[in-house]
Amino acid sequence: MAKSFADRWGVPVRAGSAEAVTRLDQAIEDLAALAGNPIAEAEAAVAADDGLVLGHIYRAYLALYGTTPEGVATAAGILKTLDEAVMGEREAHHMRAARSWAEGDWEAAARSLERALLCHPRDLLALKVAQDLYFFLGNRLELRDVAARVLPAWPRDLPGWGYVQGIYAFGLEENADYRQAESRARAALDHNRRDVWSVHALAHVFEMEGSQRAGADFLATSAGDWSGSYFAVHNWWHKGLFHLELEETGEALALYDSPIRARRSTEWLDVVDAAALLWRLSLFGADVTERAAQLAADIDDLVSEPVYIFNDWHALMAFGLAGDHARAERVILANRHLTAPTNRAAAARAGLDLLEAFSALAAGRPERAIDLLIDIRPRANAVGGSHAQRDVIDLTLIAAAARAGDDSLARALVTERVARKPSAEASARRLVTENGGSAGALSW
Repeated sequence: MAKSFADRWGVPVRAGSAEAVTRLDQAIEDLAALAGNPIAEAEAAVAADDGLVLGHIYRAYLALYGTTPEGVATAAGILKTLDEAVMGEREAHHMRAARSWAEGDWEAAARSLERALLCHPRDLLALKVAQDLYFFLGNRLELRDVAARVLPAWPRDLPGWGYVQGIYAFGLEENADYRQAESRARAALDHNRRDVWSVHALAHVFEMEGSQRAGADFLATSAGDWSGSYFAVHNWWHKGLFHLELEETGEALALYDSPIRARRSTEWLDVVDAAALLWRLSLFGADVTERAAQLAADIDDLVSEPVYIFNDWHALMAFGLAGDHARAERVILANRHLTAPTNRAAAARAGLDLLEAFSALAAGRPERAIDLLIDIRPRANAVGGSHAQRDVIDLTLIAAAARAGDDSLARALVTERVARKPSAEASARRLVTENGGSAGALSW
């Protein structure tokens, strides 16, 4: 018979055995740490106690993180078997969150997790999943404030304090509070140098401030602490961005070949990074056709049924670079008939225009890409992701202006970029010349 236990952070969880709670605690910490094997730990937790409702809900979350139709179906199947009548308050909030996520209403899922945090501000699972949902939604304010609201509940001597600092650091960075973001991330890393999310938050600070050499060096020297993480590809991707802006294309290509794409993963988390780096490399003049064709072949089965337009946007980059314009058009068509509320809204607000714009540039129609991209930037956050990830929109617009021979627009966009990030001047000028523009046209 289930009874109430306290988890590692003092939050109640209903279970039939202490062993099951310990296993679930480890699975939750693995998710916060982006390390270990959260799936295996979650399976071990429910194997120890099949009545561990939160363990089953956690398994549903993990399936949903994959952002695939199969993952959604798996999660829905898990949730269907659970009896709400035996749930405690915490389990009920998580059940509503997971069910909303599986139904495609990600905002409602986040709201249920916020209610869970009001009841138990040290619910690390609710905090981590809520911030990730806000990331998928492109909601930068809640990305920060979901952690800000619970900070006093996490004293420094409590297990997990560092993870919360890293979560908050990333939210601060996405809201341009770079000094406090760096301070929080470094404090978390002093506490635990293997805290991958804090490494990631600090990499974002370097990116946004234009500290490319410092960022590349930081990731190189810290790689031993995070390269075993299932999130490692994304940190390697950040290192690739630093090298591109340092005009070190060879280093970025080497990162793509290994470690970013050596395993040819078909997890969307890895595919997005691979496609995004290839697209940027192409804009900067690298011939990536063969690599793009291989990536496009690897992911062909992933785009049969849209779940998250941010993913499909990146798949379209791979298809466009590979010259498979028919496949790109099919991706666009599939995203015109969405039913899940959150994905449908993101597509209507910005996603469809992004798909069409990137497809147009790949097909040799830069003027059409300009028409679509020039107005979309203020609302592009609707498709999700970070400022660093969506920066590809600005880079693509500059390249499109150069290819269209629109010197005035290219000059204005480069000037805007350099004003925001002075260290990017050389790479921005190169972006123009590599796409057929004239360096002389950049002079006022």
